[in-house]
Amino acid sequence: MLNSDNAQDTPPKANRRQLLKAGLASAAAASAGAAQATLSLRLGGDANTDEGRYLGHSRVRSGPVGFTSFIHPTAKIQTTQFSIGAQSLIEGFVTLNGASARIGNATNLQDNDRLLDYTGGRIPARGDLQIGDGSFTAHGVTFIGKVRIGDASGTVINAVVQNARVGDASLTGLAARILGEDPHRPIDIPDASLVLFGARIRSQADVAANIIPIPAPFSLFASDVDQENLLLARGYNLLHRAASRTLPFSAEANSPRNPGANFPDVATAFGKLSIAPPTVSRRGTGPIPARQATLGDLSFETFQPFPLGAPGTPLPNGPAPDSPEAGARFIRPRVASPELVDNGAIVLGGVELGAGVVVGPGAYLHGADSPSIGIGARTQIGRHSSVHQLTFTSVRVGTDVVIGNRVVLHGPLEIGNRVRVGDGAVLFGPRIADGVTIGAGAVVFGPVEVTRDVPPGAIVVAAGNEFLIAPSHNAAQASLAPVASTRTEWQLAGDSGGGCSCGAGALLFHFHS
Repeated sequence: MLNSDNAQDTPPKANRRQLLKAGLASAAAASAGAAQATLSLRLGGDANTDEGRYLGHSRVRSGPVGFTSFIHPTAKIQTTQFSIGAQSLIEGFVTLNGASARIGNATNLQDNDRLLDYTGGRIPARGDLQIGDGSFTAHGVTFIGKVRIGDASGTVINAVVQNARVGDASLTGLAARILGEDPHRPIDIPDASLVLFGARIRSQADVAANIIPIPAPFSLFASDVDQENLLLARGYNLLHRAASRTLPFSAEANSPRNPGANFPDVATAFGKLSIAPPTVSRRGTGPIPARQATLGDLSFETFQPFPLGAPGTPLPNGPAPDSPEAGARFIRPRVASPELVDNGAIVLGGVELGAGVVVGPGAYLHGADSPSIGIGARTQIGRHSSVHQLTFTSVRVGTDVVIGNRVVLHGPLEIGNRVRVGDGAVLFGPRIADGVTIGAGAVVFGPVEVTRDVPPGAIVVAAGNEFLIAPSHNAAQASLAPVASTRTEWQLAGDSGGGCSCGAGALLFHFHS
């Protein structure tokens, strides 16, 4: 177990032999299914010398944890007690405050997640979070007070969980709120439950009406997310080691394990224009697969994403299967106006930004799983907003779009020109027509086309999915017929699991086949 009792420990020195022995022991433990990662690697000083690298069990701030887990350099781990398991990932701009955070094996917290103290009730409680093995926490999730998330569970985009216990194999839906008032008597969500979209649960009495047994496609979706994040954790770990020239890489001149002088250092690789980490499952660099990359494709060359074009145009076919780009696994963004990207933001990997695009602090544009995010000229992206996409899908945003704070845009997604997206909104899967305004806190889910303004707090789903909206959600609701333009990308996502149709596309096709 790793803990964080001492922030000011003097780093012990370790020579190369000690590093190698500890690293090999950690890798063997992880491959044997060890319950917890036992090695932490912290970088300090000059990373090219032994004095600049040390092993320690008392504090993990960022970087590789063993050879399978990773904590992003922009994450702020500020709890008194902290532990993280093997094959786990803490993404950019995650903030953990309070007394304790215990992250299990094969678990992840995605960008802009946070743990806060509970101060609003008569019984205050410091942040106390425990997430079980094989669970994921999507973008923009907030945990407050004492929270227990079971094994193989998911907490989805912009959800809030306060003083609650969520059972094993459960999923807390989009923009749901579980708001327990007593940390000593947390709200209990049963195993294998789906907390419905937009739910407002303030007591145990509210639970039954706002959950359903989790549908099989949602469990399969959670499994797909877990697999992607296992690869990302290893990929970030490998990227950081390459950038810092630490094991299994080398700073020795002429060594085949030396990434070379042209490969970015840690500050560049994890800076505001970040390099996408390598994953062995990435199929080419375009939104349509070229061929599956293999471990034999690993090189230290970096490539730019395949140009996407404007919303509404056909997707490109990607690079030729025998081209270097088809096997490239270190991808850098293409940004026309880098000076307009805040130094506290991240534009990662397969992202193309047009001229005049403004990106606010804490925003995270994540072109790693599928390097296919394109943002049109003069678009503005607010603070702590996230842009992400499913494998084989894209996010394409038009010109002169204004995106608010803590917004999540998730592909497959197309947004036209002059669109306005209010603070806290979630767009997952739709096509948004030119000039539409999406109100603050609204949710639009599924392969639908939105041609009219969406009121604040509204939930819009594809027809046939109305049952996903919680009865306690009292804002406007609507359902729209799926449209072919985005349904094709949902199908690609559905087929991403080796032809088993168990990807996220199955969420929609299960109900419309």
